[in-house]
Amino acid sequence: MSQIRKESSPLTDVMEYYDAEMTRDEYVLTNFVGEVEPDAFIPVDVEATFPAQFRRRTLLDTPSASNSVQ
Repeated sequence: MSQIRKESSPLTDVMEYYDAEMTRDEYVLTNFVGEVEPDAFIPVDVEATFPAQFRRRTLLDTPSASNSVQ
């Protein structure tokens, strides 16, 4: 199974420095500082600027656990 590559950015560096949870919700809260809730709709073009590990993924983006049809 492939892994999502972790991208570094100044914001992720700050999150790591302060031992913040490295989750999408925490990234959104930190990036938008009270302007956007983690479960709010974020336009695709804005989400595309997020580091790969914090972008929403669909089932089509997620590889299956095996090569056989499920």
